[in-house]
Amino acid sequence: MTRPAIIVRLPAEAGGAVTLSYTPRGDVTGLLAAVPVKRAPAVVRALFAVCAHAQGHAAELAVEAALGLGATPDTLAEREIRTWLEVVREHGLRICLDWARLLGEAPDLARARAFVALSAVDDPMGLIADAVTGLRPQEWLAMTSAGELARWAGAGRTVAARFIATLFEVSMLTPVEEIEPGALVGRHADHPLLARALPAGSLIACHVARLIDLCRVPVRLDALRAGDAAPLRGLSTGPGLGRASVPCARGTLVHEVGVVAGQVERYRILSPTDRVFAPGGTAERQFQGLGAWPPADRARRAEVMMLALDPCVDYAVEVA
Repeated sequence: MTRPAIIVRLPAEAGGAVTLSYTPRGDVTGLLAAVPVKRAPAVVRALFAVCAHAQGHAAELAVEAALGLGATPDTLAEREIRTWLEVVREHGLRICLDWARLLGEAPDLARARAFVALSAVDDPMGLIADAVTGLRPQEWLAMTSAGELARWAGAGRTVAARFIATLFEVSMLTPVEEIEPGALVGRHADHPLLARALPAGSLIACHVARLIDLCRVPVRLDALRAGDAAPLRGLSTGPGLGRASVPCARGTLVHEVGVVAGQVERYRILSPTDRVFAPGGTAERQFQGLGAWPPADRARRAEVMMLALDPCVDYAVEVA
């Protein structure tokens, strides 16, 4: 059986240390050595089960930038649309399945299947309203204060509302002075709920950022489909060098490629998971606070914390 990417080991007794096990896969040069650079995006997409569209999208943009190539605006828009729909699917699945489970509710399999079934031509607005917010996404985004958020959550009309309601009573992820580069809370730092209503980097802010992300996607999709938004492009950082940043449900994914004589000479991926779970990083600092919680509560709280820090990568919570 394949081991999960992240292992959280909790102490059996009060006061013990929490340990994390995570091996990043950022440098994939060895796997792509001697691969013709035009084949690299397909290989990269096949390497990763998590955020596969985003991985392929970033690879295509980075390779094109390294080679000095430019895809058509329609092609660029189509790629980005597929990536944003992947973001919607990932957020929707986590809410319908994992948030429901942590509330002690049955998973909402029908709505989860509806998120999985979204295609590149679908408008997810109605599904988001029905399954997540109980409001049109733009109405939900109009909330600006913690009081408004608490009233929405307290009404408990959806799994997401009931889950957020539980976080008003929990202080696990402490506020931080600096947000990790590429974090989802950074992507939406302009929204009033994150800019001033909720403590920066707190547990509730991390989860609310996912709802903001989900609710903002339909507007971006409409703009891309209408040709009213400039789609994402890669950046040439020197001869034979390309870099691309694309959105994913975990935050922002960055790919960097170096090309020599048509072959991949260097390939590096920097994922949100790599940044958050780096030694001495946000996850390591935040998880140490779990040792102070009663042993009976730690496993569930560790899962709530994992879903705040990284909702997509497979993980396991173990008691030492």
